[in-house]
Amino acid sequence: MFKNNVISVEEWFRHYKKLIDFGARQIKNIEIGKHQIKLTYTNYSKGKKKEFVNFLPTQIFVDADFQYFFGLWCGDRLGSGRFGVCNKNKDINMFTSFYLKKLHQQPKFILQYSNLKNIPKLDYPLDGYYECKSSAKGYVINVGVVNGILFSLFDYFRQELDTVLTQIPDKALFFAGLFDAEGNVFLEDSCFRWACLNMREVEIYKKHLNELGLYHRYDGCNLVTYNKEAFIRFILPYLKHPDKINKARLVCYGIGTLDKRLLAVLHLIHKNPGLTHKIITKTLKRAKRYAQIKFLEKLGYLKSQGYPKRLYITAKGMETIQEGRT
Repeated sequence: MFKNNVISVEEWFRHYKKLIDFGARQIKNIEIGKHQIKLTYTNYSKGKKKEFVNFLPTQIFVDADFQYFFGLWCGDRLGSGRFGVCNKNKDINMFTSFYLKKLHQQPKFILQYSNLKNIPKLDYPLDGYYECKSSAKGYVINVGVVNGILFSLFDYFRQELDTVLTQIPDKALFFAGLFDAEGNVFLEDSCFRWACLNMREVEIYKKHLNELGLYHRYDGCNLVTYNKEAFIRFILPYLKHPDKINKARLVCYGIGTLDKRLLAVLHLIHKNPGLTHKIITKTLKRAKRYAQIKFLEKLGYLKSQGYPKRLYITAKGMETIQEGRT
């Protein structure tokens, strides 16, 4: 599939062209340059036959950017016909734009939203807005291009996922990209999880994560690992999502910024020293408070004394409250 860590898009397209060059879609002209292929073709759009122009790279290097992007794309890809990634995070979106340009594309940033009274304002320019009809509430940024042929190439890689993960130089980069798309750090259990419901992909991921020492169990929704050492070695150095990096550093090193849930526990104990687990859970009326307290104790923000255990804030916890950081 990969010769000397290079993908010949030109060679792939010769075979793919036979599958699409008929009926409504007709290839009118192909210009092959040193770095890109210019395609002119016809297709129907809104009931009318129109002429379109698309570009493909002549080759794709299987470098660090490709391996990370392919993992990111497998998790957060745009729908068929469009090629790109949907995500809220600016760092992820900027990388997506950078990599698409590397493939000779001109990506657009489209804010897609549903059931919002106020559309969020971002600190980087957008090319448009799209309101979708959905019962869900929220928004996401689509960074991509209209290029079904490039989508088909990457979808071919996804269909041959096991082979791809066997052949690429560093599969850890793929799983870092996939984690930035579909991963989460579960602080209460000090574990790392890749969300996946596609059982074909789950089996493939299990195999390759296990080779990295990053698979413990599948809980029905997530592939879970508790191996901090392997995560530090293989995944953390390549992550780009700042919130996930922060939470991973909390679990791996005990340093980082606490989220609102954990800060709420600190503030309550600071104002009411000596509370028990039972009183804290009842007061804050939220699940998993016991696990959150144990996590804060483990990191040195809280200490417990006596029986039943009464909780007190430490100097580290006090500093966090006073300075608003760790």
